[in-house]
Amino acid sequence: MLNLYKKLSLVDVVNLIFWLAIFIFYVISFPVSIYKLHGFLLLSGLLVFMAYIIKIRQLPKQKKWQKILLLMYPAIFLVMIFDGIHLVLPYINSHVYDKELYEIDRWLLGVNPTVWIEQFINPYVTELMYILYFFYFPMPLIILSYLYKQNKFKELDKALVFMLITYYGAYLLYFLVPALGPRYFPELVAQQKVPLNGLWLTDVIRDTISALEHNKFDAFPSLHTAISLATIMIIVQYRKKWLWIFIPIFIGILISLIYCRYHYFIDIIAGVVWTLIAFAITEKFYDKLYQKYFVTFIR
Repeated sequence: MLNLYKKLSLVDVVNLIFWLAIFIFYVISFPVSIYKLHGFLLLSGLLVFMAYIIKIRQLPKQKKWQKILLLMYPAIFLVMIFDGIHLVLPYINSHVYDKELYEIDRWLLGVNPTVWIEQFINPYVTELMYILYFFYFPMPLIILSYLYKQNKFKELDKALVFMLITYYGAYLLYFLVPALGPRYFPELVAQQKVPLNGLWLTDVIRDTISALEHNKFDAFPSLHTAISLATIMIIVQYRKKWLWIFIPIFIGILISLIYCRYHYFIDIIAGVVWTLIAFAITEKFYDKLYQKYFVTFIR
């Protein structure tokens, strides 16, 4: 058993745990799902992919394309597992919680944030807000690439474990509290009178995200908040000089979530809380488990 552990990284373990959670949901949803074959192919394909990654990691000498595949492995697994959420989520929890989240915002703030912020809408601000919203996607890759280029492979591994726990925990909360967000909740849409017209990139970004986002029940918690904050926390640990650039970007991303009508205010709070919990879990267990059992996901 120890030899098996020594072939795994904690990235593999986190991936496998969430794969198992989705597999359980898939089995529960199987009798009523219309995605039986699609779900089977996705889940089995991911398991085979992980097994292959573990195998090539053990090779004494890897080819260039294999090294690239190892680097891309966490992102590929993450994206594919996210894509599979919509195959099972509606069959696990059919209740949509937008009304409850809407009412929590009203209780906390006394206003609907996406309506209140309309007083600041203009095409230039809209363009900036959508660019900031999109910047969330490459943002973590900047600090992760820095760690890789500095040959800080253990630090990179730990940062990835932290981010994956943050991602997967949020994914599980989607099953607990499915919500579409302010752009889809009819009662709130009726109050939003000012269109979000930008300049050049707004429509491209909005349409691209809508086309690629198969799972629409991803409002609570806000992963934009969670992963952006996780990125800031990793930068604090390993590259503090970058904070003067990334803190304003982080604040801008938070504003964009309300401005662009993707999230309720409570989604942002939940994203912060979950990130802090994920960080605490990583700090408590990573070093102990790594030193005793595991290898880094890349060497």
